[in-house]
Amino acid sequence: MLQRFALAALVLAAAACNQQSPSNSPSTTQTTQLDSPAPEAEPTRVFTPNNDAARTATGQLTVATATQLPDASQPDADAVEVLSLHGANGLAVEAPIASNVSPATQVAGQTLRALMSLPVEESQVLVYRVATETKPTGGQGLCGANATAFVVVWEPSSPGDASYKIMGTYGGAPGAAAAHACPMLEYRRS
Repeated sequence: MLQRFALAALVLAAAACNQQSPSNSPSTTQTTQLDSPAPEAEPTRVFTPNNDAARTATGQLTVATATQLPDASQPDADAVEVLSLHGANGLAVEAPIASNVSPATQVAGQTLRALMSLPVEESQVLVYRVATETKPTGGQGLCGANATAFVVVWEPSSPGDASYKIMGTYGGAPGAAAAHACPMLEYRRS
């Protein structure tokens, strides 16, 4: 039994010695080149307005999310998801993720579930802190003339549903006493 094991090990060792390394093969004479870096954002998604508030605020909406890596000077910082909203009318919003909250969270005495007409089974919505908001000519943004502080985003978890809802807040984050809700904007995936 020991002789068979030794013979098998010898055969495997001989087979390993006969393999050529990839760098010695004639098919890899060119130096290896690195692929270009991955795109900063995932492919954009386009949504058409599904209510009057969305038609007025943005028109057709292009949505993208990207992962922003921390600065090298901050080794303990985490990567952050950044939402980009671009309206056909020129509105542009960049917002890093702030949190996810329950639809039962209140804004000015009403729940996000009621303000955004969310299904009862929905357990959370995403909240993004607005870093920049470029308003189109005419000066109206997600919150009209007010500066949008946060954007609440809901996408259905059920397959086949092409809905997309967003709502800005000004004065504070959802749940804060000073927060005020902006109109709910509803879209359908194009």
